[in-house]
Amino acid sequence: QQQQQQQRTRLRPRAAMSMKLAVRVPAGMSPGQTVTFPSTSGGQMFTTVIPRGVEPGQTFVVEVPQQEPPPTPPPAQQDVPMGLPVSPTRSRSLRAPRAPVASTAPLDTATGASPVAPTWQDGQALRHAECPICFEPLASGPVGVFLAGGRRVSNHFFNLGAAQEWLRSGNGHCPLTRLPISSVLAVPDLRADLQAWWRVVDVNGDGRLSRHELIEALKAQLPIDAAKLDDALADPSHRLWDQWDKDRSGFIERAEAPGLVAFVQQVFASSGGGKGPIPDMARDKLGWYNYWDEDSSGSLEKEEVVRALVKTLGLSTSPSRVQQMRSTVDAIWAVFDADGSESIERDEFLRPGEGLADTIVATMQHG
Repeated sequence: QQQQQQQRTRLRPRAAMSMKLAVRVPAGMSPGQTVTFPSTSGGQMFTTVIPRGVEPGQTFVVEVPQQEPPPTPPPAQQDVPMGLPVSPTRSRSLRAPRAPVASTAPLDTATGASPVAPTWQDGQALRHAECPICFEPLASGPVGVFLAGGRRVSNHFFNLGAAQEWLRSGNGHCPLTRLPISSVLAVPDLRADLQAWWRVVDVNGDGRLSRHELIEALKAQLPIDAAKLDDALADPSHRLWDQWDKDRSGFIERAEAPGLVAFVQQVFASSGGGKGPIPDMARDKLGWYNYWDEDSSGSLEKEEVVRALVKTLGLSTSPSRVQQMRSTVDAIWAVFDADGSESIERDEFLRPGEGLADTIVATMQHG
């Protein structure tokens, strides 16, 4: 009898394991939309619907099957796109890149959530009202949105030409949400046809826009001060909402829209000026670093470095070259991020002979 019991125990299927993940809602998405996210190992993709009441930047908890970890493959030689020189001394310290956390993290049972970062961060582009694909200012030309089956896949806006080129590239997925895409829709100019514009930016078709949806849609087409608009979004008592969200519902109705554009252009007019010319990295490496370290933190995250190089080299009008630069930075990041902080500190950038600055300068000088 004991042997039979042991046999039944051996034959009993193992219970399916699951794990809880904290999923952060990407910027530009709203409750009711479907979001795609990877497992923490990056080996499997999942989809879920954003619950009601969860705003962009906030997290919610989902339970997903837990997979057995795959065997670790033998290390392979890593190709560096664009021929970036990597010194032999530095290449010996090359570490395998960490598996991307993307938009999920294991749930911290103590706090109920965990801070996470997307694989393709859009924070830099959103902060500067630029296209997430090419970093061109959105208001400098026509903008477009990605569709699948005639419906928008997210609240993100893109430079129209960059979006069309991305679709032609054969990737077949939105660069930010990773959802399948089938076409690009040009967004009507809200100054010429407010009603047609509203129909496109009102993703769920309920005739109203959340404050966040409105701000991002305005930043995508109007040459205004994006930072001031972001401040208004963060301030519930800002006079913008006194005028356009009088019932404090958090939404702006279509009937309230007339007059909004003129008001926003007047109140949030860009002061212009800018930061002046970009320092020559070859002659002033520290000046170049400080120019792009906009928050004076003493470090640059990967997306900040990509944007800085795209702007410095004048690549933003060529989405394919921007993508090549992204691949380059991805390939060499672990070489120069010596302390594994996921950012390039000032000393890691300036280190003579083997820092990121000298590598970039050598690349620019030798093509």
